[in-house]
Amino acid sequence: MRWISNLTRPAKRRRRLELESLDDRCLLSTVAGPRPIDHHALARSRHVAAAIHHAEIRHHAHPNAIKVVTTPANPVERPAGALVTGPTAAYDPIIQAASTRAAYNVNGAGMAVAVIDTGIDYNNPALGSGFGPGDKVIAGYDFADGTANPIATASQHGTATAGLIGSNNPSDLGVAPGVNLVALRVTNNANTASLANIASALEWVIANHAQYNITAVNMSLSDGGNYAQNWFASDGGQGQQITSLIGQLTGMNIPVVVATGNSFNGQQGEGFAAIVAGTISVTATDLSGNLLPDAQRLGSTYGGASATTIAAPGQGITAPTGNNGSSQVSGTSFATSLVTGGVVLLQDIYQQRFGTLPTVAQLKGWLQEGATPIHDPVTGITIGEMNLANSAALIPPAPAPVVVPPQTPILSGVSPAGTTSSIQLFANGQALTQSNASTLLPALGQANLDLLLAAMDAWAGGSNGNGSTSVQFWNA
Repeated sequence: MRWISNLTRPAKRRRRLELESLDDRCLLSTVAGPRPIDHHALARSRHVAAAIHHAEIRHHAHPNAIKVVTTPANPVERPAGALVTGPTAAYDPIIQAASTRAAYNVNGAGMAVAVIDTGIDYNNPALGSGFGPGDKVIAGYDFADGTANPIATASQHGTATAGLIGSNNPSDLGVAPGVNLVALRVTNNANTASLANIASALEWVIANHAQYNITAVNMSLSDGGNYAQNWFASDGGQGQQITSLIGQLTGMNIPVVVATGNSFNGQQGEGFAAIVAGTISVTATDLSGNLLPDAQRLGSTYGGASATTIAAPGQGITAPTGNNGSSQVSGTSFATSLVTGGVVLLQDIYQQRFGTLPTVAQLKGWLQEGATPIHDPVTGITIGEMNLANSAALIPPAPAPVVVPPQTPILSGVSPAGTTSSIQLFANGQALTQSNASTLLPALGQANLDLLLAAMDAWAGGSNGNGSTSVQFWNA
């Protein structure tokens, strides 16, 4: 049995995290001039916040200190506007997004995804070239600076994740190109976020989901830890708060899709917040069906309900970055974005059939049952790789329309042929006569008789002038 370093509970006094990954080690910059991007160490504790650019970070949330080596990307320039399409086409035969959109006529239109990340450069044409009502990036907030403008500045990581979810550039579509986006920036200009900001962003989603029809949350964020259990659920602090907020969203049928992290060291585990059982946790594969070497993963034997939900391609991917460009990206962050887009398509199919959102448990079931099994020779576990065509086929068909047979009026009347001043009454389909009236009329009840008299009175022209009813029963 493989030993797992995270089975010992971390001390509460060391609960602040050193979040290490926004998966930027393979995110290529589109800014002018080479510049390494470092937005690791999210929610870094105060005493190490100043060391964000250090090459080695020690994780204090666990007594078995996990050493994480950060490797900033080597920037590679792309001309503005050169949105390449080749790598995007490479992963689509694996996840079957295009065929699913075509087969079910869905693209996420009318729905929105909240992207909790580094902000979104909404000026990029692939993301609508605008911000606010009527634009693709429909709303957002910057929790780091406390402003209403969540544009990406120090890092394009959030722009890339958003583009993979919902780019509507015809030559480089996201998985759900019709979906709207909500940009919730939680990192500051040093690319450091606090758990408080992440919790505030989740609270914002809960408060505003109805206004913007937010149906899913993407969190391509992971700490440097490697856990088999969610020790944060009862830490009495922000880890517990985030766990609770994810639970609330799950109860609202709004899945929180989270990256497992890029700190695999040979031992099963996931980072926070992927370890929260209510999430849809995502690890990454290459284009040949192998887990990426540093993509974290957790099987059900050790992880139980916190086990990794699904895998998706995290390599061979091009994503929008900057205000008019794109970059090659790699890591669990971007596999997570593909899954979030896939979740939206499944929600769209289900909502068209049933008029409501599926539960998170249903989404997990369809994703896992429709997935292509990926065996991991390092840990011996098997994790499914997303196949949206298979998963969509598992969604129940729309219920057959209910045919209501014609109702026979309880009591009705017709004017006999050749007469103008009398009608023939029918009770429950039987002609009412003097001989059967004593049987049929009591069975109708007084309320039905009163309704009959009112209707006949209106038909006859109202009262007779002294307040009495114009229509009466005689000889019944």
